[in-house]
Amino acid sequence: MRKLANHAFHGENLKGMIPAMIDSVEAMLGRWKQNEMKEIEAFQEFKVLTSEIISRTAFGSSYLEGKNLFDMLTKWPSLLPETTLKIFLKNQDDIESDKLERGMRDSIIKMITAREEEVLMGKLDNYGTDFLGLLPKAHHETVLAKKITIDDLIDECKTFYVAGHETTASSLTWTTLLLAIHTD
Repeated sequence: MRKLANHAFHGENLKGMIPAMIDSVEAMLGRWKQNEMKEIEAFQEFKVLTSEIISRTAFGSSYLEGKNLFDMLTKWPSLLPETTLKIFLKNQDDIESDKLERGMRDSIIKMITAREEEVLMGKLDNYGTDFLGLLPKAHHETVLAKKITIDDLIDECKTFYVAGHETTASSLTWTTLLLAIHTD
């Protein structure tokens, strides 16, 4: 899996992602400009920004298209500690966690299926070099050692969304705070 991510974020591929990143940042700055004299919630803004950038660069969709998935991924970790110990008796949180899990699975499969259909219909020559494009390629791999299952594919997408989104948003928030404090 790590090789897939390394390939998706190779230097040449990253250069191609710069315009999408710039567009996302400019959209955020435009929102800030409209609220010029109002206080903003920086962490929330950076969460939206990182979600948008991950959606556009790694999965070929906009934040609005992936918003439902991001909402589910945001709620899901808070329900996990309680649900991992319960196997037979399910409370409301367990039911909600199962519902979120199914919803995330369905959303990710929908994104992957859409990409596969574009290839089959001839709209795209291949699955693409972004993270989402490399996953179906690995799933359809003929060499068994390199092949991944649908569950692996879905888990990789969830991990990528959550890890990339939260850590980057936190880092940006702290960096902005430190730059505001130390203006010299």
